[in-house]
Amino acid sequence: MTEREINQKIAEEICNNYRLNGQVFKVGECVALLDGKVVAVEKDLASAFEALRAVDQDPNRGMLFEVGPLVDYVR
Repeated sequence: MTEREINQKIAEEICNNYRLNGQVFKVGECVALLDGKVVAVEKDLASAFEALRAVDQDPNRGMLFEVGPLVDYVR
């Protein structure tokens, strides 16, 4: 499984259940993931991005998302 797939799975878990490993998340919080681990929870995406890049500067790694219900898009 790739890092992206792992991060996507964790993001879906958080958005579906608003919790992960005992940590509770609120709708609207912005989460930064790296290697399937939460590295930051911030009030906005810019702050989450800064926190992620402080841990790993590689622009090809990590994931940012806003906690909330998942939406299926029809293409």
